[in-house]
Amino acid sequence: MGGYGALLAAETQPDRFRAVAAASPALWTSPGATAEGAFDDADDYEQHDVYRQAARLAALTVRIDCGTHDPFYDAARTFADDLQPAPETSFGSGFHDAAYWRSVAPAQLRTIIRALRG
Repeated sequence: MGGYGALLAAETQPDRFRAVAAASPALWTSPGATAEGAFDDADDYEQHDVYRQAARLAALTVRIDCGTHDPFYDAARTFADDLQPAPETSFGSGFHDAAYWRSVAPAQLRTIIRALRG
């Protein structure tokens, strides 16, 4: 859950980040939709709900990439569509696999470099 973790870390301590990039973030739109074991229970989900704290990303450069064949596509698209200001995104053909992640890594690095250069 690296993409989810990156978003959660940036929301938790936004003053420590200038940018956050998430490839195929493991996001669920409700506690009942999560995979077994992803969270301890509904309270754990609510406590770590990246949707609830998304406004904390407003001062950061945000990039979300997710393949259209990824099981997290709908949730990632919802997350990205609700962010203000709008993040950099890529929602092209791809799965939740290393081939997709490698394909978006160069764009993610360019986004982070631009943010660091200011």
